[in-house]
Amino acid sequence: MSPPLTKNASENFVVSVTLIALTSSSVLTRLALKLYRRQVPQGPDWMCFIATGIFTAYGSLIINFIFNVSQYHALDPDPRLGLDEATNLAKLAYTSELLFGFGITTIKLSILWFYHNLFSVDQTLQRVIYATAVICIAWFIVATLVIALQCMPVQAYWEHFDLPPYCLEYPRVLLGYEISNLLIDVAILCIPTGTVIRLQLPWLKKVPIIGIFLLGAVVCVFSIIRLKAIWNPPNIFAGFDFGATFVWSTLQLGVAIITSCLPTFGPLLIFFSKPIPYIRSWYESLRSRQSASHSGAQSKTTDAANGERPWVQVGDDRLNVDLQSWASGEDLDGPEYVLHPVPSRAILVNRVVEVV
Repeated sequence: MSPPLTKNASENFVVSVTLIALTSSSVLTRLALKLYRRQVPQGPDWMCFIATGIFTAYGSLIINFIFNVSQYHALDPDPRLGLDEATNLAKLAYTSELLFGFGITTIKLSILWFYHNLFSVDQTLQRVIYATAVICIAWFIVATLVIALQCMPVQAYWEHFDLPPYCLEYPRVLLGYEISNLLIDVAILCIPTGTVIRLQLPWLKKVPIIGIFLLGAVVCVFSIIRLKAIWNPPNIFAGFDFGATFVWSTLQLGVAIITSCLPTFGPLLIFFSKPIPYIRSWYESLRSRQSASHSGAQSKTTDAANGERPWVQVGDDRLNVDLQSWASGEDLDGPEYVLHPVPSRAILVNRVVEVV
């Protein structure tokens, strides 16, 4: 009989499956909105797609390890589980950390590319974006080399379990890795915030815009929690939690992809808000019809007594200002058409003027 999943394995399985589904849904929605608006996916979109593919591989490695590689369906570095289990877990940690670096850097560049297209008129901000992108790429190269070559020879990572003199101390390596990663995330969050604050808009309009860009702060929160799992002095090796590190790494990378897609979901707000004005228009027209039917007999009697009806002549047609209805021609017995208010969101502009 197969042993049950340990607590760490169960948590990682749920988080990996959930985030793979959510990131895939977000990216497919992003692509569908592009195609619906007859737009070709651009650089930021392709970078996001690549990051999602890397994340899917990352989560699949964890799921595969739990069910197919680990004999005990565990993610716990317990010596009692045997040498093979510890070796395979070390290989998973080494591979997943390299994939994490690829994925998180790709999504950073996707966000910066999106900012570059969004704030194309601000030359100063463009230079800041270029500089941040260079820092991201430099960080990725250095971090990847440090992670890949932290043990000499490389296989000492899983053969000697990350111990001196073969290897650098793994928790210390990850600590520097994650702190620098967090600082870059904070810098990326600050780029649009300062620009929006300087806009000549009332604060009631600025705050929601800033809020959309600051959704990425959730990733920073996960990064801080991941730091706590990585670094737990004074005994940093005994306090290192493999299971928690995998969970928060998965959350950090998956949520980064989702939040990078959210600013592109603007058309969905318009789509879901369209029925509201039409429902209101239908309700008002229904009320006007009911009012007209109830007052029809009284209106006809009053009109016959006074010899007139509340009509305003508009060209060859007539407008009933009381009932908000329209009649064609001079025939008093002709059909009347109830006028429905046009909701503001249904007004279409057939020409866009761009001011440069």
